[in-house]
Formats: sequence, structure tokens, C-alpha cells
Amino acid sequence: MDYRKYVLQESIGYRIANTGRLVINRLNKNFKDNDYPVTHDQWSIMIRLWEEDGLTQQQLASLTDKDQPSVSRLINNLVKRGLVKRVQHPVDGRTNLIFLTSEGKKMQIGLIEQAQKTIQQISDGIPKDDLTVFLRVLDKINKNLQ
Repeated sequence: MDYRKYVLQESIGYRIANTGRLVINRLNKNFKDNDYPVTHDQWSIMIRLWEEDGLTQQQLASLTDKDQPSVSRLINNLVKRGLVKRVQHPVDGRTNLIFLTSEGKKMQIGLIEQAQKTIQQISDGIPKDDLTVFLRVLDKINKNLQ
């Protein structure tokens, strides 16, 4: 490959990263515009807790592909907003279990509706067959990188 022919804006990595950033920005905007006081990253924690409440920070880090310090900060912010709570593990006192509060549980339907709205917005005008191919290629890229 000739390095002189490299154009950043045409590289697949740049385009995926840029699109990912735009998707996250749109989701955050949809949350904010509808008075949901969470970010995409916080939502990624909450949705895992809707699937299974009472997970450890380590489990949440693994499920969200985030490092422990990032998950700890996200949980701290969610605790401050009254959306999750830490409860000491009944067997291992060094570990906390993270639970949704009643306020956090009440947001589930609305936040998922905003996520679905975002998906509709980003896929507007794209034929279903094209989206199927796109997702298959994206899965292959992810597999190549693991």
C-alpha cells in the first residue's frame, strides 16, 4: 500500500468512528429533548440492569465493554440522579450489587422508545435489504477485530 494515497476521511475506521459518534450524539439529543437526564453511556448501564437487576460493577463492565473506572463513574452519576443504588453483596462485603431504583425502572419504556426512535432516524430511507447487508458486514468487521 502506498501511504501517500491514504485519505483519512475515506478510511473505514474513520468513517465507522465518525458515524458511531453521530449516532451517540443523536441518541443523547433524543434523551435530552424528551427530558431524560441520562447519557448514552449511562443508558448502557441501565439497560443491562433492566435485563438483570443486581449486577456487580465487574459484570456491568464486562457487559458494556467498559473499564472498571468508567463504570464506577457512570454508576456514581446514576446514584446522584437517584436512578440506581449500590447494595453491599450479602456474601462478599467487598463487592456492591447495583440495582435500579423505582425512578430508574420507570424510565425503561421511555428510554427504549427514544432508542427505537434513534434507530428509525438513522436508518431512514435505507432499504431493509441494504440494512441487512450492512449489519452483516459490521458483524464481520467486529469479528475481525476481536
